[in-house]
Amino acid sequence: MNKKWLLTMISFIGLLIFVACSSSTDSDESTGNSDGESTSDSGETINLRMAWWGGQERHDRTLKVIDMYEELNPHVKITAEYSGMDGYFDKLSTQFAAGNAPDIIQYGGNLNDFVNRGVVLPLDDYVGNELDISKHDQSMIDAGTFDGTFYGVTLGTNAASVLINKTLFEEANIPLPDENWTWDDLNEIAANISESVDGVYGVADFEEDGFGVYLAQHDKFTYLDGEFGFDESDFKNYLQLWQSMRDNGGAVPPEIQVAASQTPEQSLIVQRSVAMQMITSNQFGAYTNASEDEFVLHIHPYNEQGQNGVALRPSQFLAGTNTTEHPEEVAKFLDFFVNHLEATELLGNDRGAPVNSEVREHLMSASDELDEAIYAYIALVSETSDAPYIPNLPGYNENTNLYKETTERVAFGQATVDEAAQSYFEELQANVERYSDSDTE
Repeated sequence: MNKKWLLTMISFIGLLIFVACSSSTDSDESTGNSDGESTSDSGETINLRMAWWGGQERHDRTLKVIDMYEELNPHVKITAEYSGMDGYFDKLSTQFAAGNAPDIIQYGGNLNDFVNRGVVLPLDDYVGNELDISKHDQSMIDAGTFDGTFYGVTLGTNAASVLINKTLFEEANIPLPDENWTWDDLNEIAANISESVDGVYGVADFEEDGFGVYLAQHDKFTYLDGEFGFDESDFKNYLQLWQSMRDNGGAVPPEIQVAASQTPEQSLIVQRSVAMQMITSNQFGAYTNASEDEFVLHIHPYNEQGQNGVALRPSQFLAGTNTTEHPEEVAKFLDFFVNHLEATELLGNDRGAPVNSEVREHLMSASDELDEAIYAYIALVSETSDAPYIPNLPGYNENTNLYKETTERVAFGQATVDEAAQSYFEELQANVERYSDSDTE
């Protein structure tokens, strides 16, 4: 009898312990909080992959933020996949084709291209829960919204600029250009630099982004809402402008230009091959820290009508992949990356001025000399230009390669400006039509 009673009591105590443990587990489960902490419902490790491009400074900053997130969220492990810009989207396209894309991806102005492919995670279900965008600039929310659906948080606001190596200008005994300089001024200054400093050329080709600024100077655009905003003659004029600067000796020769890297540390201006190069404003710190020379940000040359054509635009987007097994955790990390004060302190202005107003005010209050230069440049663009933000062309990779190949053919004398402009515009129209057709299938 005593034995039966003892067994009954043991069973009852075991039941109480089981219920207590279950209740404790339920009460400890959380989807996240304002400090960036979250817990896994299953208690298992969540593995995510994150891809981005940039220079070494961006890599270092981003890795520190990942470490911080993992420390706050021990159940999450994020594998970093980073590189320079060269070949980044080619690799990404291959990963999507193989069904092996990262969970979290940094995009540029070509986010729309990947949204149209149907590979980006829609975020509307997570906004207001895992992801807070209530303090983000509405224009930057709109930039990440397509057909009424929100897909990507904007990582910063930036603007095209001309980076000037002030040290090389001083060595050449040439004054910095006026704020309202023109294309003719650029041509003359670049030629004088080339003549004055051995082994240094005045300016690197402004490339495809420069063409977008050139179009905006003339109240035109590349492609928007299913329509081209320029014609063959516009591209011809831009090709001729740069061919004239090469003929004048100011623009870098093609054999040097084609070897240029988009990584700040290996760029033409940091390597002292040129004294001027077009960059986006958020890259100012990375270029400055990669060199012992003194750099300054300068506004783009104006056209004859007094327009500089520079637009405020999203620097990059951070978005999820729609095949991720952990969409909620992806949304939590996006929130952490753009809203957490300590994380954004680590990131600084490397990807542009923050779009979260609270974060921006916080960083401005503690900004250093480099940050202040970036904020001042953004303010200058706001004051001097009303050029609109234009998303990248559909078929970003293919059309970027087409632009590069076309300009190189002209630079190396393999095609005349007229021939190149005609073939480029014809192929560009065919590419965009093909990608637009595939988007609707």
